[in-house]
Amino acid sequence: MSRETNLQEHLCFVRECSPYYGDAWSAAWKRGGTAPPLGELPITDHVDYWEANTPQNNRLLTVPHTDGVVFKSGGTTGNPKFSFFSNEDWFLFCRQFGQGLRRGGLSAGERVANIFYGGQLYASLLFVGRCIEEAGVGVNFPIAGFASPEEIIANVKEFGISTVAGVPTTIMNLIPLLEAEKGKLTVTQFLYGGEAMYPDQVAALQRAVPGCRVRSIGIAGVDYGEMGWVDASCEPGVHRTFDDSTVLELLDEEGRSLDDAGAEGALYITNFQRKLMPIVRYPVGDRGRWADPPGTPGRRFKVLGRTEKGARIGPVTFYMEDMQRVLSGAAGETGFVAFQLVVDHEDRRDRCTVRVAVPNPTDVPKEMSTAVIDALYKERPLFPESIEKGAVHSPVVEWVTPGELLTNPRTGKLMRLIDRRFS
Repeated sequence: MSRETNLQEHLCFVRECSPYYGDAWSAAWKRGGTAPPLGELPITDHVDYWEANTPQNNRLLTVPHTDGVVFKSGGTTGNPKFSFFSNEDWFLFCRQFGQGLRRGGLSAGERVANIFYGGQLYASLLFVGRCIEEAGVGVNFPIAGFASPEEIIANVKEFGISTVAGVPTTIMNLIPLLEAEKGKLTVTQFLYGGEAMYPDQVAALQRAVPGCRVRSIGIAGVDYGEMGWVDASCEPGVHRTFDDSTVLELLDEEGRSLDDAGAEGALYITNFQRKLMPIVRYPVGDRGRWADPPGTPGRRFKVLGRTEKGARIGPVTFYMEDMQRVLSGAAGETGFVAFQLVVDHEDRRDRCTVRVAVPNPTDVPKEMSTAVIDALYKERPLFPESIEKGAVHSPVVEWVTPGELLTNPRTGKLMRLIDRRFS
C-alpha cells in the first residue's frame, strides 16, 4: 500500500473516530465526504488540542484506552500534559525510531550507556531502551540520568561501554570525570537528545575525550512521535524525515506551505501510524529549514530553534501561556501589557531573560522581579533544579516600556520569543 493511501485511510479513521478532530475539521471536511488533501485541513491549534486531550473526559482519543502506556508530555505543575499510547502505537513508534538508529550507524555489539531520564511518567529512558531493542543491534545499559556521574563512569569502565546517550546537560556533568580518566575509557561516541548541543559543549567533550564523535540520537517527542533520524550526510542540527510514518511540513505565519530547498518556517507533523492519540498537522514548536529539494527520500531538514509557542532553556520547556499565567499571578499589579522571552547561550549553558513591558519601568519595585522568578520556579520546578546542577543560568527579569519590546521588522508584530542561540 502506498504512502499516500496509508495517509488517506488514516485521515478517514481520525475524522470518524476522534471527536476533537471531527469538530476541528467539520468546515473543511463534511462527514461522509471525500477526504481532502492533507494541506487543506486546518492546522492543529496547540492549546485546543491539549484542552481536549485530558485524563478525564478525553475528546481527542479515537477509541477507549484499554492497553498500552501513558507518559507525561511536558507541561507544567499547574498545566500537565499526557500522551496516550496503545501497545501497537508504542511498538510502531519505537520500531520506526529504532530503525533510524540502525540506519544512522548503531552497530552489532555496540554498548550504549542509556542515561536518559525515566520514572514519574517520563518516557526517555524506556523509549531509548526499547528503540535499541527494535534496532536489532546494540546492547542497552539503562543506567538513567539520575545516577551520579561517579556511578555512570563506573558502569562505563566495568562494561567497556563505547557510546553514552543522554540529554546534553547530563552528559556535560560527566566532563570532570571524563577528563580525570582521559585515555583510560572505551567511550568513543556521545549521542544527545531532548535539547540542542552547541559548539562550545561539543568542543568541551572532545577535549575531555579526544577523537570522540558527538551527534544527535535523532528527534522525537512523546507528544508528536518520531520526527528525524541522522546519517553521515547530516551536519549538526540536520536530520532526515521518517517517510514510512510521517509527513513533515514547513509553514509560514499564515499557514502556507514552504517547500523549496532553503525555505524556513514552523515545523508541523502528521503521523499516519498513530491511531489512539492522533497527530495531524501538529505544531512541533520548532522552526526548520529544508536542506533538500521536494521529493528527496528521507528529506533533510535543519532545526533552527523554537517557535513563539514555547521556549526550551536547557532541559526546561516553557510555553507562552504558562509565562502569561505566571506574570498575571505575580506581576498583575504592575499593569504589564506584554512580554517577550530572550534565550541565549553562554559558558556552555542557556539563559532566559523575561522582558516585561509596563507603563513606567522605574516604578516597579525590585522585589517584583523576585516574585516573578519565584512564581516561575513554582510553575516549573525543573528550572531551579537545573540551575542547582549547573545546567542553565538563573533567569533574569527586565522591566521595559512597550516601545522597547522587539518586533518583527517586516510585519511590526511583537516577537514573543527571541532565540539568539542559533544566530
